[in-house]
This record gives sequence, structure tokens and C-alpha cells, in this order.
Amino acid sequence: MRRIALVTSVLLAVGAAQAGPMTLTDTVVDVANYTSDGVYFLPSGANPSTSPSFHRYYYQDWDWDHAVTYLPDPSPDASGVRTLQSASLTVYAWHVDETDQIIGDGTILGTLDTYTYGGDPWTTTTLDLAAILADLEDGALDVDIDIDTGVTGSGVTLSWSKLSVTYKWDWVEDGQEPPNGVIPAPGAIALGAIGTGLIGWLRRRQSL
Repeated sequence: MRRIALVTSVLLAVGAAQAGPMTLTDTVVDVANYTSDGVYFLPSGANPSTSPSFHRYYYQDWDWDHAVTYLPDPSPDASGVRTLQSASLTVYAWHVDETDQIIGDGTILGTLDTYTYGGDPWTTTTLDLAAILADLEDGALDVDIDIDTGVTGSGVTLSWSKLSVTYKWDWVEDGQEPPNGVIPAPGAIALGAIGTGLIGWLRRRQSL
């Protein structure tokens, strides 16, 4: 009987695997820098200490844009549901020694990390965008920097900014809600019938 049960379970599992809930997860990234966005990002390879035009002060706030492209609905019947799971903005800056705020789509996201005197003047700041996930549904983010917030200071230079968004597509094969998490596909029904017939045939052999 152990062999009979094993054959039946394998047949049903193969059929059930043909349908059910599906999920596709993806992460998209957009980098803004002097090449892609221009404006006041420091050109690649340039020395910030000898490039004063890219060192911005409290009265020289500026903004830049990010854009990401999501994968299209992968479901066969266009029934997929896209959900943004997380997002972050990373900014690489030079000589941050005052409060420099980063604002995304009108919401204050946080401040740039300051450097340690005598150490590396470059800092990498990663800001969580959970508060504005809904604003990223369109794949666009407008970023502003408020340099030396509320005070006058020595300014700051930005090298690049990176937007990362992780999202997922969810859909159900055959377009119906799975009972107990599994949809019995037509193949599963056919294989189940074969399994039942096989059980009966083996039982008849054992009774002979």
C-alpha cells in the first residue's frame, strides 16, 4: 500500500504544479549623475576641490529627476497586480559638514551623512523611501536638496544619486482564486483519474 500511495501523490503533485498563484519580483535602478542628468553633479573623474562651480551653497539649492521602468504585466490574461515593496535613494556627496536635507516629491526624506574631519570627505547616504512608495507608482521621483538648512555654511558637492525600487507582480494561473492555495488544473484531474484506476488495478492483483 505504501507504493500505491506514493504513485498517487506524485501524479497529483505533477498536475497541481501546472497552475496556482504566481509571483515575479524585480528591482529597478536609476542613477543620476553629470552624464545622465547634468546640472550640478560633479563630472566623473573631476577633483571636487578644484571644481568650484559644482560646490553648491545655501543659496544655490537645486533639483534633479529619477525615472525607472517596471516590467509589464507578465500574467497571460493581464490580471497581474503590481505591488511596490521597498525603495531607497542613495546619494554620494563630498564635504558634507552642515545639515543638507534631501526632499523627494515634496516630502523630506532625511539629511546627508556628514564626513569626519581628517577622514574621507566623501560620504554615502542611503535614505528609505517607505513614506513615499505610493508616489513611485508612476516610476518618477523629483529630488531637491536644501543645502545648509537654516544656516550658512561651506556648501556641498554631489557626485551621483541612485534610486532603487523593488516590486512584485502577483497573479493566479487560470484567473481564479486557488482553494487552499492550490488550483487543480485539468491535467491534475486527468492524472488523478489515472491514479485511481491504477489503485483499483493493483488491489485486484493483490486479491488474486
